[in-house]
Amino acid sequence: MATPFKTQLITCVVPTPPSLSTHLLFDHNHLEPTTSPVDQFLERLHSINRLSPDPVNFDPLQGQLVLLGVIAAVESYLRTLLRKIISIDELSQNASYKRDISFGAAVHLHKDMMPEAILERVSFISKDSITGTIKDCLGIKGHTPSYVEASIDDYVKICHLRHCAVHRFGRLGASNALALGIQDHRELLEKPLLLDYLSLQTAISISTNLVKTINNFLFNEVISRLPDHTWQGTYTRDKKIFLAYYRIFADSVSSAGSTTDSKSLYSEFQLQRRNYLAGQQR
Repeated sequence: MATPFKTQLITCVVPTPPSLSTHLLFDHNHLEPTTSPVDQFLERLHSINRLSPDPVNFDPLQGQLVLLGVIAAVESYLRTLLRKIISIDELSQNASYKRDISFGAAVHLHKDMMPEAILERVSFISKDSITGTIKDCLGIKGHTPSYVEASIDDYVKICHLRHCAVHRFGRLGASNALALGIQDHRELLEKPLLLDYLSLQTAISISTNLVKTINNFLFNEVISRLPDHTWQGTYTRDKKIFLAYYRIFADSVSSAGSTTDSKSLYSEFQLQRRNYLAGQQR
């Protein structure tokens, strides 16, 4: 059988591709930060926001790139937070044992980083992905509170803008328009995203709100379900276990509204616990 006819015409001159040694692009000497995931997020966000275009001469394309960095910082926060919780919390460990990891991760990852492997195929860009992964990995039961769902809903809208920027060079696709509300967006299909300074800062605020809302929610979830025998009733005797959780969730970066010191927060925790127990006995 004759070989099918195929042309060999040149429409673009292709230069010889350069070589890129990817193993040289990562910091071999990097040490895992000891700060809390929320502190790491806020520090990264500050660095990313410094790249925001000047409000007077705002470049929408540069604004999109900043938005991508913000979404990446949120994803990193969620992965780090879940990993750190699983590393110390027995109920979360029990919930995560059934999740699969790749053979390569099992062979090469350090034990402390192993929980990161169960999130390899997870992308925190949808409501189901965020709430489902948290529940599955940490064993969180019951309905997600409405205030948490509201912050996730707002954040997912930002993720759709990010999808347009990454996959469609800023243009609005049909699936994104449906998710954002087809009534308001049907005339904007295939139109480019035009971020301005105010909308970018609003997106950053929404992302920060999500992180802080989840931080509060999960701290209360995991600390409240610890067995009664965990607590001896004094800060001196409970300091070790309380600090283990406190250090995962404490916000020491925010200029306003940072986490109170561990002893004060422990006292408030025990007060709320005593009030609850007293109510149960009535």
